[in-house]
Amino acid sequence: MKFRKHYLLIVALLFSCEEGVEQLLDVTVTEAQRFDYLTWKIEAANGTWHFQRAQAETGETATGFNSAVDKQGLDWIANDCVANREWRGWPNFASDGFGHPCRGGGGTSRWIDATGDPVAIGDTLRGNHLMLESSNEKYRVRYHFFSSHAAIEVLEAKDLFAFLWEGPVGGKMAIEKQHYLLEDGVKRPFEHGKGLGYLNPEFGNNFPSPFFYFLDEDADQILYVGASGVGGGGDEGWAQPDNMAIFSFGRDDDKHALRNTDAVAVFGFLDKSMGHTQISNFIRARLEAPFKPID
Repeated sequence: MKFRKHYLLIVALLFSCEEGVEQLLDVTVTEAQRFDYLTWKIEAANGTWHFQRAQAETGETATGFNSAVDKQGLDWIANDCVANREWRGWPNFASDGFGHPCRGGGGTSRWIDATGDPVAIGDTLRGNHLMLESSNEKYRVRYHFFSSHAAIEVLEAKDLFAFLWEGPVGGKMAIEKQHYLLEDGVKRPFEHGKGLGYLNPEFGNNFPSPFFYFLDEDADQILYVGASGVGGGGDEGWAQPDNMAIFSFGRDDDKHALRNTDAVAVFGFLDKSMGHTQISNFIRARLEAPFKPID
């Protein structure tokens, strides 16, 4: 009987009140090396993220995510800074390279508490709401990590920026079995060969949706990005079939176009089995309360 009670308690802690969304109590951060870069390895219920800090040998600083690994072990960014992969990353925030792995942009990053004071990571940093602040002379952004999702808060922007995803769907591009979906739930093929930043002509230069997500026939999870406060910039959605998908809120004609600090992005992995309606509801709910955990 005692074992059964403990088992039921563990099950209750593993799942949130939102059906189908796996939920652990804590996010765990450790120092790690991913490819030739020192990173912070951020482990949550639905995936693992590597935030790049510096080149391991030279010490040259860098910012942005160079890996997004789902529960199957598929890396949806996989930027090892070699050949075309040098362009991959998230959120690829600024044209000077800030927020883009391997691309310079200077800047420093630190973990902070609720009052904005630095937090020492030690061997492990653990909590149900962890915050990472990253900045250079032009920008200051704050990443919020929960077991359910992650969010980007823009605190300062003295130049233009965007939320730009670049990475292989399901770990490897195979566009004949991959699609992107918007709020309307239509499975659309990845366009390519139409020029830089090409969008489906029916959209003009703006997605008719507050989010997009990627679907791969062989992957158990989907990767999503949602955004609010991004109406002032264009969007793009296209693919390099042998390398990556390139989707953004706020990059128009290859130029970063946002300047307002009320722009917010949410992102993460979700189980494909949830289905489009539940996935959509989840992303919209996160956009309504991006910096709060699920109750």
